[in-house]
Amino acid sequence: MVSSPYESIVGRFFECKDDPPAPLSECPSWTNLNTGPIFDDRTGEWTCPLCHALVGRDNEEDEELFDDDEEAAFDNDEEYTAEGERIQDQTDEERIRVTRYRAIDAIVDTLGGINPKFSRYLSEQQYNIVDQLRVLEEAKETLFEAGTGRGVKPKLIALTIFISGISLSSQEMRLLGVRPSAVESRLKILRALSSNDSEQSPMTEKIYFVGKSIGLSKPILDIMVEQYEEIGLLPNIEPNWTVRAAAWIFLMAKESNIKGVTKTKLLSSVAQVKPSSLDRAVKSYKVNLQNRIKPVEGVLLSDDD
Repeated sequence: MVSSPYESIVGRFFECKDDPPAPLSECPSWTNLNTGPIFDDRTGEWTCPLCHALVGRDNEEDEELFDDDEEAAFDNDEEYTAEGERIQDQTDEERIRVTRYRAIDAIVDTLGGINPKFSRYLSEQQYNIVDQLRVLEEAKETLFEAGTGRGVKPKLIALTIFISGISLSSQEMRLLGVRPSAVESRLKILRALSSNDSEQSPMTEKIYFVGKSIGLSKPILDIMVEQYEEIGLLPNIEPNWTVRAAAWIFLMAKESNIKGVTKTKLLSSVAQVKPSSLDRAVKSYKVNLQNRIKPVEGVLLSDDD
């Protein structure tokens, strides 16, 4: 294998971090085409001058144990805290939130002079953003689960982009040590949860499908869709959209005293809906609706099944 003048920085078996990867003969982090990797003496990190990807780190004896292609190598939900710095009476929820606020500080610090609009929004709205992220995490929404090695930064970035409408470039994401695909996959989940997209959302489509299967009229289903849209971003522990729609119809029919919409009827009319998954989805919607800071007008929930 041909050696590199930067082998001591990027390692003997370095692969270009650009997307798509460039041949090593054209990668400035391997071949002496320009200045080579750029060193940040504050963080000890070496980054590529072309794509801004992290290509090396000084004083990291265990760096070779991590795979740079894996999200968890950059950014895990857990953060090491020195023994003397630990707050003994801190609750689990407080520790989780501190980790997310520290991640926000790191993002703002890195992007402050590069994308000040995004950084300012994230800094000013950090408490609201973390609140919304915790709702998604507690609901175990796909790609937003907590404590499973899912990266904190991709979740925070995706949620900020979705709420603010302020975008980040692929280079800016790589500068943060985050893969653009990790952010985009979470943005797709957020868009699917929202009914504000120009195209019909998966939830809207499934509400009509399930509702028609059990004989509900279109005007009634229109109202149920409108109720869901008023709620906005509402996660659910159950990933299947058909089951979510069945749970929503069950709850809304019960609160509106619409007769004949029972769990038994939903289970017998829609093959994709199973008893355990329907129960999980109903419970999850109840919890998330009740945890909302602002109650939704006209949506009252009962504790009875």
